[in-house]
Parts: sequence; structure tokens; C-alpha cells
Amino acid sequence: MPNGLAGYHYDYNDRFAAPRAASDDRTPEQWARAVFEDAPRPVRWLLMSGFRYGLGLRFGPRPSSEHVLGWAIIDRSPDSLTVESRSWFLTSRLVFRIEATCLTQSTYVCYDRRIAAIIWPPVSLLHRQIVPRIVQHAARRAKRHVP
Repeated sequence: MPNGLAGYHYDYNDRFAAPRAASDDRTPEQWARAVFEDAPRPVRWLLMSGFRYGLGLRFGPRPSSEHVLGWAIIDRSPDSLTVESRSWFLTSRLVFRIEATCLTQSTYVCYDRRIAAIIWPPVSLLHRQIVPRIVQHAARRAKRHVP
């Protein structure tokens, strides 16, 4: 388990993976930035709107070396990066991992207030449609751009 999750309680978890090209030498932070910051502009707009207005997540500055699309970087290791954002009713951590044959993005959501158990489940339906697509998009882009 990545250090950014040690002792972290969560109520929801998922994981999406994409094949990793042998020539893909990105760091976990570069992988995270590729997933979110290199997503097509309409997708980034949809994500940020959902994060801010649907979930009320609070974000740091963009661009920033300590944030990925506004998500605060809370843990770095050679093979993973953990980012976090909070709202008044939930906390979400995202973990980006570089593995031998795949690139992964995992989501962990903690219901800080009971209302999260009502709001997150329908939101998670859209989440599970969008995130695998942006993970695959970021992996495909690396295959074209990494020498």
C-alpha cells in the first residue's frame, strides 16, 4: 500500500489500469499530470466542474509543482504519487502507480459526513465511465511521444 494511504480509512475504492509501453519512462507525477492535465480540454472542464460544483472539492493553485490539476500532492515515492482533495463532506485520495506492465490510477473516497453516502454513489457511476477513458488516453499518448 502506498505511504499516502497508511492509516487512511476509505468507504469507496476503485482502480483502473492501462498497459505500459516498454519505452514509457514517465515518473508517477508525470503519469498523474498526463491523466488529468493532458486530458482533452472538454474532459478537463467536465472533471473540474464535477469536482468543484458537484462534490465541492477544494483545490490548490494551477499550475503548481505541489499540485496536479489543483489536487495537493501528499506523498511521492519512486513508483507512486498520492494526491488529495477535501470537501465539507468527503475526502478523496488518488494514487497513480507505475508498475512493470501497467500504469494505474486508484481512487479512495472517505465519507466524512453521512451525506457523502448519498451523493457519492450516483457520482461514482459517472466517475467509472470517465476515469478509465482518461487513463487509457494518457497511456496511448505516451506510446506516441516517448522515444
